[in-house]
Amino acid sequence: MIELAVHDIAQWIEIIRSLGAVGIALYTAIFVVATVAFVPASMLTALAGFLYGPMWGTLLISPAGLLSATVAFALGRSLLRPRVKRHLANSPKSAAVDSAIASGGFRIVFLLRLASIVPFAPLSYGLGVSRIARRDFMLATWFGLLPGTFLYAYLGSLAADVAQIISGEVTTSRSTQVMTWAGLVVALIALLTIARYARKAINQALVQPFSNQE
Repeated sequence: MIELAVHDIAQWIEIIRSLGAVGIALYTAIFVVATVAFVPASMLTALAGFLYGPMWGTLLISPAGLLSATVAFALGRSLLRPRVKRHLANSPKSAAVDSAIASGGFRIVFLLRLASIVPFAPLSYGLGVSRIARRDFMLATWFGLLPGTFLYAYLGSLAADVAQIISGEVTTSRSTQVMTWAGLVVALIALLTIARYARKAINQALVQPFSNQE
């Protein structure tokens, strides 16, 4: 079953690769629809890196990710608002998050995207019912997603085939392995360091609304 799925995805990837600009537009549409439907954005970003390399993969997924997030945000603010609000009502921190966003929306959303504390699509839907302005949401999302987008596109560019991306295995030839993994380690250290400080800042922001009530 899994092998058949991998084979089918590999065939689609080859078709998209052969279509040039049309293929880029098609992949963008697939990314937006799939991620809005909760397919992991990380895997699709890695596939873009496999298709187009780390730089072009990033340039493709960056606007596609912003478009996907904006669509989910709009759905959460309109059509799906009652359902999202019911879901968030079960979270004890949702009120604190909303208060933090109301006072520092751009900063909080930027840090949430940067640290990847909440999965891509659920965060977009949830922010739709918050008090953040659409413009702040879009800018914070765009800038916050860039480092992770490049990292996953870079990982995807290392893969020898689609199966390695789906299984999580990424390898390179021996002649380039040392340089490739050295660059990857540096990227991971930088991203993890930023994420650590981002989580700390978010935790402080979440505590602040309750401190003000005492």
